[in-house]
Amino acid sequence: MLALSMSEEEVENKILKGIEHLVCIAVVNSPHRVTISGDEKTIDEIQQVLSISYPNVFKACVHQKQIFNPICAQAKCYSSVIGDKINDNILVDGQYWWSNVRQAVRFYNAITSIIKDEVENVFLEISPHPFIATSIRECYELTNQQQSSPLILLTLKRKENEQITLLTSLVQLTTSSHVWQQYFHTRQVLPIKNHEEYFDNFSLYKFNLSSRWYESKDSSIQHLANRIPIHPLLDIRQLVDQRNHKIQDVILFPAVAYLELATAACHQLLSSK
Repeated sequence: MLALSMSEEEVENKILKGIEHLVCIAVVNSPHRVTISGDEKTIDEIQQVLSISYPNVFKACVHQKQIFNPICAQAKCYSSVIGDKINDNILVDGQYWWSNVRQAVRFYNAITSIIKDEVENVFLEISPHPFIATSIRECYELTNQQQSSPLILLTLKRKENEQITLLTSLVQLTTSSHVWQQYFHTRQVLPIKNHEEYFDNFSLYKFNLSSRWYESKDSSIQHLANRIPIHPLLDIRQLVDQRNHKIQDVILFPAVAYLELATAACHQLLSSK
């Protein structure tokens, strides 16, 4: 595709005349902004000619069939409609989606096919509440193949904080030895063959799940002091009503208050004896 700072009429009369079967106007963005599309070779030739007279010409390739060669997806897709892996011989057409709505779901057959093909045993259940995790575990238990237990990650769980649930699944995925083994195996990061031994006994940090929160020193003292009822003068509270008790502009603590402090302290210390 090629964007031009020209009007639609100018493009039709000066550029596309005689090559309408190769290039056409794809977008008219404004009276003086037009985008043309068509044969790649012809677009390149137009760009070379116009780049001298029109400096605002630029080429932008998009996902067009004539530009990119079709490449089949390499990801394996297992269907609960047919209960097996989808291949090039299976058409995912209207009949397929009709069967998806009308026929019984072959979830067990699909999981069995996954187990037989020895595909990675990590599952992510996207649902408001997990209900197929138990079925997946049963499928693995019923097979005769000696495979490790599947790792089933949740996205949501009823009556639980959704952020905690999702982050917990992310932690499980991050600390899974099988996931790390598969990661290094597919990317050939480690130059050794038996790299699995480094992750078979992947040590996990034992987190202390007790509640913690930040609290200032004054708040902590106040929180602990309030557990035992004491005399107001022995408390940590500041007495603000003495600011007017001044002599020559100096705030003095009343003498009677000292007597009250001594009496309250004796009472506090001796009351338990």
